[in-house]
Amino acid sequence: MTWWKIEIEVPSALAEPLAYLLAEATGHIVETRDATTLSRPSDGLEDTSHLVIGLADAPDDALQRAILDVLEPFDLGAAAVRTQSSDDETWRDGWKAFLKGGQMSRRVWVRPPWEAPEPNAEATIIIDPGMAFGTGQHETTRGVMRVLDDVLAARPGARVLDVGCGSAILAIGAALLGSDAVAFDNDPDTLENARDNVRLNACEARVSVHIGTIEAIGEGFPIVVANILARVLIELATPLAARASETLILAGLLHADADAVASAFPDFERRGTLHEGDWSILHLVRVRGAALP
Repeated sequence: MTWWKIEIEVPSALAEPLAYLLAEATGHIVETRDATTLSRPSDGLEDTSHLVIGLADAPDDALQRAILDVLEPFDLGAAAVRTQSSDDETWRDGWKAFLKGGQMSRRVWVRPPWEAPEPNAEATIIIDPGMAFGTGQHETTRGVMRVLDDVLAARPGARVLDVGCGSAILAIGAALLGSDAVAFDNDPDTLENARDNVRLNACEARVSVHIGTIEAIGEGFPIVVANILARVLIELATPLAARASETLILAGLLHADADAVASAFPDFERRGTLHEGDWSILHLVRVRGAALP
């Protein structure tokens, strides 16, 4: 069988944001290779990183267009993109080498199915990345889980809505900490992977997965988490606020975007801002007396 990969050369300073944006735009896992990656020589890579997308089929025009749409605002074009194919079976599982388990938050760890469990973990999420973004490695995912862990420690059993759930990792984390959760995404390609991950973690009784627009969620939740993008968070501010009766945890925003996103939620005050690498995670709490829309 022939396997494919798309390799994109980018400035190292842009690697993390671009990996995130590409994963969001394409629905594929994006591996970052740089001077610290053992799988390729480091000579000359100190200022350059390579973002790699592995594929079971040849990339179609829609995927290539989505990649270029992400790159163009950063003055990167088709010359930065290289597509290769190989019949080498080791390509298929090569990305597993960089998907490692580890601690996400105070009580929650994450690991892929092929990795041994951490014996000291209080709660462990098993994630099969599949086609959905959200393996627990990205700084925004870890950051949201850190804040959510603390919020649920103070409010055990509170129901959680995970908007833009991807692999459903945050909803599963909430369930393993004792809460019921609804995982929600508007991308139908995430549905099968999210439900597989829920089954893999034996959370079917606590986590339900839905596809559609946020307007289809007709109820409120004490806690709403959304790890999306700053622009989308601002666009969805009204429906997000309407569904959060107590707490909003928002991520997918660079530090420079934090104030603008927080300002889009006037009925919430900023309880805290967690910094993870280039990213900010907002912890917002409904202002006392502010009525739900």
